[in-house]
This record gives sequence, C-alpha cells and structure tokens, in this order.
Amino acid sequence: MPIPFSPSAEQAIIIDAFLDGHDIAVQAGAGTGKSTTLAFIAQSQLQHRPGASARYMTFNKRNAVEVDAMFAEYGLTNAKASTAHSLAYRGCLADPSLKHMVTNMKRAPMQLKAEMALLGIAEDSLCLHAKVDYDAETKTYNDVCLPSRPLPFPAQRRYLTLARDTVTRFCQSADAQVTARHVPYLGELEPKLRPLVRDHLIETAQRMWDELASPTGRLKTGHAHYLKAWALSRPQVGSPGDVILYDEAQDASPVLADVVLSQRGRVQLVLVGDEYQSLYGFTGAVDAMQGFQKEPGVITLPLTECRRFGPSIAEVANQVLDRLDPDHESPMRLRGIGPEHGRVLTAFGRAETSTVDAVVCATNGQVIAAIIDQDAGGRTVHSTLDIGELVSLANDVALVERGCASEAKEPSLRRFTDLDTWQQWLSEPEAADAMLHSQVQIVHRYGRDELRAVADRVVSDPDDADVTVSTIHKAKGGTWNRVQVAMGEQLISDEDTAKLRMLYVAATRARELVLVPPNLLETVRTEEPAAA
Repeated sequence: MPIPFSPSAEQAIIIDAFLDGHDIAVQAGAGTGKSTTLAFIAQSQLQHRPGASARYMTFNKRNAVEVDAMFAEYGLTNAKASTAHSLAYRGCLADPSLKHMVTNMKRAPMQLKAEMALLGIAEDSLCLHAKVDYDAETKTYNDVCLPSRPLPFPAQRRYLTLARDTVTRFCQSADAQVTARHVPYLGELEPKLRPLVRDHLIETAQRMWDELASPTGRLKTGHAHYLKAWALSRPQVGSPGDVILYDEAQDASPVLADVVLSQRGRVQLVLVGDEYQSLYGFTGAVDAMQGFQKEPGVITLPLTECRRFGPSIAEVANQVLDRLDPDHESPMRLRGIGPEHGRVLTAFGRAETSTVDAVVCATNGQVIAAIIDQDAGGRTVHSTLDIGELVSLANDVALVERGCASEAKEPSLRRFTDLDTWQQWLSEPEAADAMLHSQVQIVHRYGRDELRAVADRVVSDPDDADVTVSTIHKAKGGTWNRVQVAMGEQLISDEDTAKLRMLYVAATRARELVLVPPNLLETVRTEEPAAA
C-alpha cells in the first residue's frame, strides 16, 4: 500500500529537491520522521523515475531491518535497505579477486604460535624491551639496542594483540595504507619507547593486512577485513539514475562514508543526520554531513517538525540545543506537534520512576545502578547492556589480581603481569583503554557475585519486561512513552558538548513523560582564566 499520509511542508520541499536532481543533506532533528522522509523519496522515485532504485545504506543492522520492513509495507519495490557489511559481503563474493575475503572467514583460526611465526612476531616484538637513547627535542633515536633473545611469550602475545588492533583501526578508516594514526595508544610503555614500538607496529600491521588480503594468505578473515577490502576496490554502488539514502551520517564509519561519497556524480546522494545527535566520535566515527554540505551543488534542508512529542518536551530539547548552538548558527530547533499532554518533570520520586518504560543512562555503571533500583521496586527489567560480558570481565580481573594475567580472556588485560602497573593504570583519571577502564571500575564497585545476580535477574526480551534500562548510545533511535534520564548529579558545563549531545538524545526518547534531574538543565559555563 502507498504511504497512507501526506508529506509535511518540510518533507515536500525535500521531495521536490530530490526530483530536481539535487544532492541533499537533510538535517533531521530528533523525532522528525527521517525514515518516512526517505520512504517519500523512494515513493516519488517509483512514480517519476521507473526503473531506478533507491538504496538505503547504514552501518546499523537494526536500522536497516526496520527501514527495509517499512519499504515493504509501503510497496516500494524500487527501494532496498542494506548495511555496509551486507553490501561488502555480496560485492566480495561477486568479485573473483575478493571472494577469498569472505570464504576465508570459514577457516579455523591459525594456532597462535604459527601465526606469530608467520608474521615474524618474535623479532618484531623485541622493540618492547629495547634500550634506547632518545632525543625528545628532535624526536630521534641516537641509539637503539634490542634484546639478543626472544621475549617471554606473554610479551610476544601482547605485541600481536597491538598489531591486530592496529589492523582493526586501519580497516575502520578511509586510508589506503597502515599509518601511525591506526596504532592504539601505548600508554603502558615508557614515553621514549613509544615511537620505536609504533614504527614497528606499522610494519607488522601492514604485513598482517597484506597476508589477510592475499588470495594465498593463510590467516582467517573477519567482517572488518572484507568490508575494508571491498572499500579499497573502489566499488560502484548503484547505476546512473539511482539514489543512495545514507542514514546516521553524523556518526559515519569513515570506511563506509568514503565509499558513499565517492559515488557522487554517478548517482544521486541524500545524506541524513543530526550533528547534535553525534555520539560515537570516541569510536572513530566522523560527521560526514559537515564536508558534504560544503560541496558545490549540495542543498541542505531541515526536518524540524516533531510528531513524537509535543511542545513541552520540545521546549526542553531546544534548551539543550541553545546550549550546543548559542549563536544560532544552525536552524535546528524542534517544533513539537505530537501529544500535547506530554510533560517534563524535574522533581520526581519513586511514584514516578516506578512507572517509566525506560531508563536511559550515560554510563554502564549507571545502567547497573538503575537495574538494581528498578528490580528492588519489583519490576521486571530488560537491559541493552550485556551484563554477561561484565561477569566474564570480573573473572579476568580476579585473575589479574591473583598474578595470573596471562590467563585472562580479555587480551588487553594480559599485559598487567606487574601488579604495580595494574594499580597505576587503575588510578589514572584518563587511562588508556578508557572503555575497559570504566568497566573494570564497575567490576570493583559491584563485585563479581552482585554482577552475576544482576545478570540472572534481567530478561532477554523487552516485551517480557516492565522497563528497559539502556545506555543513551544504545537507546538512540528508540522511543518509549515514559522515560527517566539518568546522567548523574553533576552539572553539565556548556563546554562539555559530548554530554550535552547525550542529554539531547536522552530527553527526546519519550512521547509523553520525561523525568530529568534539574541539575542537567542548569546552565554552567567554565570560567575563563583571569588575564595576567
């Protein structure tokens, strides 16, 4: 059946721009109907350009499944939703020179010692224990003395892990060669050793990638590998007259963004995103909208009319947007035309928190606390957090603290064979491996037994739960009637744009009720240092 309602005035302008042949950057605010806008574009293509295709592309499988179902519901036979990996998978299978990138995933992993021998890890890893004379001013080595014997096995395995991590970062990038930017932070090493180890890792990682990419290579490949190989082949997506609908462009994977943007001139491009919902910069994601909007011939059009919620919730969302954009450089402010009875409460208690459908949290630790709180109130809880992974991590932490780090399942923990180094890492306020560091803090706060008990109490199906507890990152794209925002008690500085974006996303998940602590809505500016 066709889409059973008419486009809004904003959507109609976007459709007209599409039919005029423009490449478009759609600034889509929270709850403004970006998915239906893309469906309207596909419908207009079906009506006015028979034979052409609309290709929805995203990195997120959940989004692709939902949009594909919407296309099918509206009879849009010209439109298809795909993830980056599904496109790359099919592309590699269809290309004889890339087919091995997919088929080699079925291989059994090479034995660790055999992989080390293949890649020359015994020799390459010697740099970890090198004696050096380093000139910090010129950033050069006057002398480098490598050990004469191979390092202990745990040190070699640590080096292999660093090389694998470097390849993973390379695969996520738009770069053609492994470079220094792909090497993970080497915080556990002495500063004078880091440049030496970084240079060695670049060579090792490039050798590893060459082995993975070779048709005669012996390493087992993975999803990141075939996606990168496909991207490096400069694939052509679609045919002239087609349109690519690229969603969540504000949190774009660099490797996929490069593929999409390289299609410009062959096919029409419509990028959709909201810079104020950008949450994944810490993973290496980039805002593909920024550069795209500046390209000649690209038209930027807004979606600001929100049917998810009414004026009260929109007012709070706009307060956050005013803090993110105090000079009103962007036209993005929401107009809430949804349920008029919707409201925001800044003063609330158990009576209100015990009726919410979702609790959205800034950190994993806050997720655990919210699960315990909701469970204590007699409610059945579903969580998007994999608590089983935290239980496994708790087992690894126990091994590290017993002096058995080499037995840990988490590769990044195996390096802590020295408990002094472990304690130093734990005490660092901005430690390397920040995500792992925060998870270890959760393990220490709650303990293995409590985490196991929490894991046993949550249910796997949200339909079986009274309430869903999620991080804000995983709640993005979700909608509930009543939502509690849990982001701690500290005020948010106007300079802390990452937290303000999280608050904006969190406050726009609800249709009817948002519970938000008043401190989160207070304006706090970091004072400028006094002039000398």
